[in-house]
Amino acid sequence: MSGKQIFQTSSKKRWYAFSWMSSALVIGLIIGVICVVYTLGKIQIPPFPTINTNTALTEKSTARLKKSKQFKEFTIVKSELEKIKRDRELKHLKHIGTKDRINMGFYVSSWSNEVREQSLSDLRRNIGHLDMVAMESFFTVPNQDTVVDKADTAALKVIHQYKRKAIAQISNFSGNDFDGQTVKAILLNPDKQQRFIDDILLKVKRNGFAGINIDFENLQLDDHQPLNDFMAHIYTVFHTEGLLVTQDISPENDDYDPISLQKYNDYIILMAYDQHSIESNAGAISHQAWVEKNLDELCNKIDADKVILALACYGYDWPKDRVGKTLTYDNAVILAHNYNAKITFDPQSSNLNFSYTDGAGMRHDVYFTDAATYFNLIRKADDWGLAGIALWRLGSEDARLWSFISRSLNQENLKKEPFDFRKISQINVGGIQYIGDGEILDLVNSPAPGEVKFTYDPSTLMIQDQVYVKTPSNYVIKRFGERDKTVVLTFDDGPDPTYTPQVLDILKKERVPGAFFLVGVMAEKNMDLVRREYQEGHEIGNHTFFHPDMSTIGPNRVKFELNATRKIIECITGHSTILFRAPFNADAEPQTVAEILPVAQSRKENYINIGEYIDPNDWLPGRTADEVYNEVIKRRDNGNIILLHDAGGNREATIAALPRIIHYFKSHGYKFATIGDLMGKKRDELMPPVENASDSGFSGSSNRLFLGTLFYGNIFLNLVFSIAIVLAIFRTAMIAYLAIRQKQKSKKEQSQLVVDRREKVSVIIPAYNEEITVLATIKSLLNLDYPNYELIFVDDGSKDKTFEMVSKVYGDHPKVRLFTKPNGGKASALNYGIEQSDAQFVLCIDADTQLKTDALKQLMKYFNKSQVAAVAGSVKVGNVHNILTHWQSIEYITSQNMDRRAFDLLNMISVVPGAIGAFRRSVILEVGGFTTDTLAEDCDLTMRILRAGYTVRNSSEAIAYTEAPDTVKMLFKQRFRWSFGVLQSFWKNKQTLLNPKYGYFGMVGMPNILIFQIILPLFAPLADIFMFFSL
Repeated sequence: MSGKQIFQTSSKKRWYAFSWMSSALVIGLIIGVICVVYTLGKIQIPPFPTINTNTALTEKSTARLKKSKQFKEFTIVKSELEKIKRDRELKHLKHIGTKDRINMGFYVSSWSNEVREQSLSDLRRNIGHLDMVAMESFFTVPNQDTVVDKADTAALKVIHQYKRKAIAQISNFSGNDFDGQTVKAILLNPDKQQRFIDDILLKVKRNGFAGINIDFENLQLDDHQPLNDFMAHIYTVFHTEGLLVTQDISPENDDYDPISLQKYNDYIILMAYDQHSIESNAGAISHQAWVEKNLDELCNKIDADKVILALACYGYDWPKDRVGKTLTYDNAVILAHNYNAKITFDPQSSNLNFSYTDGAGMRHDVYFTDAATYFNLIRKADDWGLAGIALWRLGSEDARLWSFISRSLNQENLKKEPFDFRKISQINVGGIQYIGDGEILDLVNSPAPGEVKFTYDPSTLMIQDQVYVKTPSNYVIKRFGERDKTVVLTFDDGPDPTYTPQVLDILKKERVPGAFFLVGVMAEKNMDLVRREYQEGHEIGNHTFFHPDMSTIGPNRVKFELNATRKIIECITGHSTILFRAPFNADAEPQTVAEILPVAQSRKENYINIGEYIDPNDWLPGRTADEVYNEVIKRRDNGNIILLHDAGGNREATIAALPRIIHYFKSHGYKFATIGDLMGKKRDELMPPVENASDSGFSGSSNRLFLGTLFYGNIFLNLVFSIAIVLAIFRTAMIAYLAIRQKQKSKKEQSQLVVDRREKVSVIIPAYNEEITVLATIKSLLNLDYPNYELIFVDDGSKDKTFEMVSKVYGDHPKVRLFTKPNGGKASALNYGIEQSDAQFVLCIDADTQLKTDALKQLMKYFNKSQVAAVAGSVKVGNVHNILTHWQSIEYITSQNMDRRAFDLLNMISVVPGAIGAFRRSVILEVGGFTTDTLAEDCDLTMRILRAGYTVRNSSEAIAYTEAPDTVKMLFKQRFRWSFGVLQSFWKNKQTLLNPKYGYFGMVGMPNILIFQIILPLFAPLADIFMFFSL
């Protein structure tokens, strides 16, 4: 028995070869990483062609201007101003100042989805500043005495979550105007009025509103009494239920009798806006003096603490001689920025205005309000001692308002604590603005803050003047490429080896061009298809490398995604591309900042974004060809670009629908075009050649070689992993089948197995530094239910007190024989114990193992035939106390013991475990005993026994409990010893591999070790790395 280990050599040739090979691999890896990082990091942006995206801005609303005498330029004489000042001071002296101002907002959701989103987002951001929200909820129905419920449940949820009051606005707005006739019919008919009030009350309670806000306008009544009576009626009903009643009234409007109405309202809301409206001439929305005049008139009629002042938080854009349109504050300042218009603040009105000329040569006048307007009006409201202020409407205001709305702005408070105007000197706007029509998107502007300087009047404590030093900007996207009777077919997520060739075949047959937006990882796997797409005349665009949601990743990852895919396209086709479509957000009209980010980020890399308006959602699971076809036809007038998918799932429906789609458009006179046709550009301008560009990161034969290596390397790894998966599944199925068969056979065999209790067994216990567990082990062994056995304890030169402790406790025990020897390893200790035995059978165990009392009896049952040379017991973990030992316990039960049960059927058990294994002593001596030339002496001995033609059995009933490693370090040490030991044993007995002479052991057992214990584990770290990066 040689002391030299398998693979051990005194020659340095192997070490030199290994060192050189390792160094070469490491150097090659480093060079490769540097090259890849340099190539992918070196951003070579393709040239961006000159594109004419200008589209004349046309006016769709062409109604002529209706100048109304009601909306003449507002003027007020000095005497009236003095009177207003005296009245305000008087009201202020009467107001004790202990009542907090009510901050109220009007929530609008019925105008459009865009307005609803503005209102809802604003509400969510600023609900903490509000006390009450009047929600646009119930609308009269023409010629009926009920209301239609349009309450926004999402907004209600927010308001209730923050424990604020939500009141339902009841409006007679219908179609494009206020329906006075329906309201008149209700007010003049007591029965209708009762049904109307009952219906409102029911819906108010159902939605959990705290009250109502009556907004009846354009009333056609001869006198005030019907409205007064109605308000008295509804006020009584709602107050009985503990609900608030409020009412909106317009300034300078004879429809309302404030003196009477104050008795039937908790609050009256003065709508101090629309001094000039969309149908009037251009002018201030709410002139400061005009608001004060109307407020003075109202507060001289009713108590100020019943009045809520509604502020104009919007603006109007009046084209010359045409009806105006409503603007939010953000719309207004962005418009000024885009047309480089100067914003002027009028100190008299506290309103702002500017003019511009649009792309069609039409002059526009814009008037709007901002934070300075709100500040001055709230200042006066607080001095008046009003109940509160209201914002018309949430989502359209200057967001700087929120920096001062929650504090008192009356004289006393401002003198004690002056307002810091630096808080509102910077303007930030959100939102996205679109110019033009079409599905090709070009980002022409990105967000930047604006700056305002204020002049403050210390005597009035009001903003006297302000200058817009710099107007803010937001995202501005120019849409272009719109063409009549023209369609472009685009395909995302490919190429796919199954579906892309079919798409290409159809396009070739129909002589129709297409545009393919490639995912880099798919392109790298299917280079021939990318090459074919280009060679057949189609356009190729970038769809990122891994198809991430670009709004959720950082700018560095975005650069990688775009750059890696572009360079793969360059390498395969010799052409770059400036066409890009973002995953998940292909719409030609992104609505949120998250959706616009891919457009902004890709534009920095000189990409033009290709959207779509015709999306049949062919990617949806279960989509049929008919559904895909019908959706395309239904949306045919939406735009020019059709979005389909040639990869990413089952695309049979798309393939089946594509010819039908093409035939439909051809038969209806449509032209199939390219993206270049929509842009007025040739393909080489959108996909510029790179063969002669020396600085192109992926051009040249060397880079094609690199990508080819990557391509075929990927195929190789995919093949390996696929084979591994198939083999693992096959192995698992076979192990399960054989294990079940073995168990069935074992049950029948048990009745025939009889233990010969006369046969002596020596239990060999090798030990090295086992003072902690060895006494418990020996104690358990002395309880074995077998009459004729002895314990041979061999101390292998322990450095602790193992031998002393055992000698002290069991030195005189008749069944225990104690030996000690110089340290030589477990194999030498086992051999020493076997030499001391005179028994026919030996049971070899570890010093930290305890056996069930019947374990030896169960093992001995299987030595019923002389051919049986060894029997493997069943090992279980005895120290289950943490997650590491729990998993090992599962592994021992399901994997190791199940394998032995299955292999028992074919006589190919390759390891009789060192923790519990019984042997014929004569066979051990015959095959040379335990050797020291491997780290897995039990595996090597078992293989040599099988080579000698003997049988190795398994006893699942013979159970041993061993101490498993409970730390990661110990586990790695154990598993390295096992793995390397099995590799040594395999190499030592390699002549049995696929050798029929050795039966199932040679033909199945050894290949099993080679594949599943040696080869596949080499690739396991790669699988782990790929899984990690795929998360």
